Amino acid sequence: MIVHWPYLVLALAMLWFPRQWMRLGKLWRKSRKQRETMERFAQDGANDPDDKSVRLRRELRNKRNYLDALRGLAGTMALWEFSFEAGPERELLVFGLCAAITFAAVLIQSIRWRERITFFAAIFFYAGVSGGLGSYYPGALAFLLVCAINPVIPTPRLFVSAYALLLLPFNFFLGDDSRIALFNTVVLLVPVIWSMMVKRPMVIFTRRRNLMW
Repeated sequence: MIVHWPYLVLALAMLWFPRQWMRLGKLWRKSRKQRETMERFAQDGANDPDDKSVRLRRELRNKRNYLDALRGLAGTMALWEFSFEAGPERELLVFGLCAAITFAAVLIQSIRWRERITFFAAIFFYAGVSGGLGSYYPGALAFLLVCAINPVIPTPRLFVSAYALLLLPFNFFLGDDSRIALFNTVVLLVPVIWSMMVKRPMVIFTRRRNLMW
């Protein structure tokens, strides 16, 4: 088995870099009253504080989300397509290594530690990773479909669940590897199931000025 280290290092840098680190410089320059806080998603213009659904239009205006999708796509492609080269006898080992690195990446982007564990619904990063696994079309089509039905999805956790489950038939029919199709769905369901087990919601983080805990 040959390891192409430049591609592997590039993949690890893009996949394992926590999203919240992008804001460290800004956070140091901001007052404590302007720190990052959690906001439950609701439809744009909604006034109901109990509405926890995804504000998709607002997220589409967030440039960091596109960066998340891009690094998820590029990092996954660099990892799965270019980082390792092996014969048929080492194919299972390569799959296991790539799967382990991708699994770690999903957990790194999904879990944050503050006073206690918090689960972040990194929906754009998930979409990028899914696009880099095998064919681009299954991930893109599944994401478009879940966005279309988003108005009836009440929480970010259900948004991620719907996306992961929609990936399965799209990957099976439009992809070229059933193992990757199954892995793609399972790896995205892990943070969902974990959050349910510890009874913590999956949330979206945003920065609100003059808002304190």
